Amino acid sequence: MISRKSSKAIADAYHTRFTYSGRSGFTYHEDSLYDFLYVNEFDAWLLNSFKAIRISDSRGLREFIMRIHTGESLVTATKEWNWQQRQTLGQRILKDLAECLIRLRHADPNFETYGTDDKEAVDQMQKSLELDGFIFRESVLWIPEETVIEEAEEQGVLEGLMTTLHLSDIPTLKHHLELSASHYRDSRWDDSISNSRKVLEGILLQVAARHSSTAGHALSSEALERPVAVRDYLERSGMLEKKEKEAIAQVYGLLSNTGGHPYIAERDQARLMRHLSLTFAQFVLLRLEGALRSLEVRKP
Repeated sequence: MISRKSSKAIADAYHTRFTYSGRSGFTYHEDSLYDFLYVNEFDAWLLNSFKAIRISDSRGLREFIMRIHTGESLVTATKEWNWQQRQTLGQRILKDLAECLIRLRHADPNFETYGTDDKEAVDQMQKSLELDGFIFRESVLWIPEETVIEEAEEQGVLEGLMTTLHLSDIPTLKHHLELSASHYRDSRWDDSISNSRKVLEGILLQVAARHSSTAGHALSSEALERPVAVRDYLERSGMLEKKEKEAIAQVYGLLSNTGGHPYIAERDQARLMRHLSLTFAQFVLLRLEGALRSLEVRKP
């Protein structure tokens, strides 16, 4: 699913590409946008909706695209639909808008127009979409795999689990979670991977601490400082099976080795490592949730 962050990035890219603010004032190149969408086979009603945006409104194009995500921009053409149906259509339209602009950016060596940084805006849009699970390959914007949770919901779900389970240092986990995304958008691939590792490492540590204290045999601070000891405790306590512990150890090793791989681009490596980290982070949090319920049942 395309997140609100990515919807705004799409809106920003189109605003940068098809509007210009100069000494003579604001200009909206609605004819150029109409032609661009026309040759990319967008429906007539949508072309006319873009055409109807007020030329004098400096935020008109940006807000119209952001409201495609919520369904608001689609009401006139979908009067008999409910909001869920409009939002589903909005997802398809946003995907198509992003795809054709990314395709043009990579195909046209003279992509920059009107003296603005069109390439940077489209590149930021593409990075944001990659955090949602979308990948641009061979002129198509693909979703090669479903992420554990969409980027829009990712932090909310993980943060919700952290809060519900009363982990000891949620602000630090949130900090590294946000950095793993923001560094990716900034093309700081190693930093993104490093913070993804810190998210997984921190959750493993705090899950072990939470479980051991609830079970009545709290781990020492020395044990909690050693990732191997933390993983051993999670297996020993029954929170993880041996094969699960070994899988997490292997992923942790991958996250710790941030050097470039000769057969995979740094960008793809950062994206995949982040998804692996958050996948196992959610897995361990859900295991803790179940284990705490079991401990509650055993209480006299």
